[in-house]
Amino acid sequence: MNQTEVEVKETIYSNLNILSFSMYQIVWSIIVSALNLTYFFFYHTVVGLEPILIFLAMAIFMVWDSINEPLIGFLVDRNFKWTRKWGRRFPWVVVSIIPWCLSFYLIYTPPNIDPAINPWPVFGWLIMSFFIFDTCVTLLDVNVGTLRADKFRSDAQRKRYSKFFGPVDMIAVALGTMIPPLFLFLGNTRASYALMAAIIAFLTIIFAILFLPGVREDKNIIDRYYSKEYERMSFFKGMKEVVKQKSFMVFYASYTTFGIATTLMTAMGLYMVTFILNAGEDVFIMLMATFLIGAMISVVLWHKYLKKINNTKKVYTIGGFVLCAALIPLSFFVTLVDFLIFFFIAGLAMGCIWTLGVPVVLSDVQDDYVVRTGKNQKGMILGTWALIGRFTSFFDELLITIVFAITMFPAGISTLQGLIDSGANVALIQWGLRFLIGIIPMCILLLGVLVFWKAYPLDPEKVAENKAKLEEIGF
Repeated sequence: MNQTEVEVKETIYSNLNILSFSMYQIVWSIIVSALNLTYFFFYHTVVGLEPILIFLAMAIFMVWDSINEPLIGFLVDRNFKWTRKWGRRFPWVVVSIIPWCLSFYLIYTPPNIDPAINPWPVFGWLIMSFFIFDTCVTLLDVNVGTLRADKFRSDAQRKRYSKFFGPVDMIAVALGTMIPPLFLFLGNTRASYALMAAIIAFLTIIFAILFLPGVREDKNIIDRYYSKEYERMSFFKGMKEVVKQKSFMVFYASYTTFGIATTLMTAMGLYMVTFILNAGEDVFIMLMATFLIGAMISVVLWHKYLKKINNTKKVYTIGGFVLCAALIPLSFFVTLVDFLIFFFIAGLAMGCIWTLGVPVVLSDVQDDYVVRTGKNQKGMILGTWALIGRFTSFFDELLITIVFAITMFPAGISTLQGLIDSGANVALIQWGLRFLIGIIPMCILLLGVLVFWKAYPLDPEKVAENKAKLEEIGF
């Protein structure tokens, strides 16, 4: 069999197969959205752990993660005795996806010990549960992310996949942000959070099973694993190439700021509804639904704009600046009505980065890595990419901790009346929350958009050149 012929062959997948592969976004986004929405609020206001200790736990966790993520990417990026029969990515997905769903429940069942008396058992549980959670999700992200670029190799296939990715991801975020309040506002207790986590774990396991047919590699992909395209570099050489790659480092830095901004906005959702609007689950669900409706509408608009000008870098940059402008009013709303309007506009702006970032831009970056190195060892990039989630959590906790320390927000208080009764400066705390949902995320995101605009090297001509080189070298 001619090696080059095998390497350039590409399977055209059915819509059903692409939809099945897209189910991973439902699993991932439900869990991550629910986690970003609730875990800081849970440990701070319900469990009563001080923000500085939550931040310290994330700092310790991130140090471990900075080694763990690229290493796992390197270790799984190889053929094993089962690869020819089962594929390179599929077995790792099978053994890790169900434990990951179950580990979400673990995070919300800390020891029933008052942190005001002894914080260390809860602190240790937070670190331990995140270690388990992260090991599973790293195995998933590295293998699914690498397979995404291998499965959808052409620009047309990636844009076709992105049309599934955006709406499916938004539906998942809707589920991840709307399910928790149904349980939490019934009783803001440890038991209600544990029940919420159990329901989400069960729900995501169902979608995980639906995802498995789409993640199974076909013969064309498996054949490529045994071709020259997949000859391995050493771990340190691979990491050196990742760090040297301008397209990756620029996009990584830019997308990290997007992650920080959106995670910060999500984490502040419960705080805004509880401590400013003094409302319940109906208002929170209305708020998130308004945001996500705007985002889903925008997918069609941004795709049409991209098709019109055929310049991913330009569209992504414009979308970033529009989102920055849309975030500013979130800090200065007066009533629930204008807050809902501002959230809808933010959703319209969010759709661009949400839809194009991972399906299109990241895949172009991975192609750039292959062209530069002559090796299709994308696990190194995806292992490093997986650190984004941990960096965003680290910086989010840092910013929240600083603002809460400045405003003297006490731990262990979960209602506005409780905050008033505590004697805290309620107005100061509320302004801190307002800045954390609008102005601060805007400033962070603006930095990332400027970096991407000025430094990202993959314009349409360079993307086309990389595609030609991949074909030329048989990849």
